[in-house]
Amino acid sequence: MTAHVKYTFLGFVLNTLVDEGKHLGLQKTHEYVRNKTIFKWLKSEFGDDVDLSLYSDTELQDISALFYKLSVTVDEERKMGVINNGLCLLIGYCFEAILRTAED
Repeated sequence: MTAHVKYTFLGFVLNTLVDEGKHLGLQKTHEYVRNKTIFKWLKSEFGDDVDLSLYSDTELQDISALFYKLSVTVDEERKMGVINNGLCLLIGYCFEAILRTAED
């Protein structure tokens, strides 16, 4: 799966959760991103509403690694306008990943 498709599809999955009124605390989201357990946590929080079936374990590990790098380096309020919802943070990370792969 190309990087654009990988992150776009994930963004749509997360956007659906936001549209349904779901919310994750920002600090808690950072915690799981930094522990590289974000996808396990999302599945435990939202069950079948988080469809990751298109991703291999390696792809999820790669996404987790990039999200970790973003979590420790990016000021999400300044760069992404995110101050409340961890799901919006993850969507912002998807946008950033798409931007970075577009530069390659």
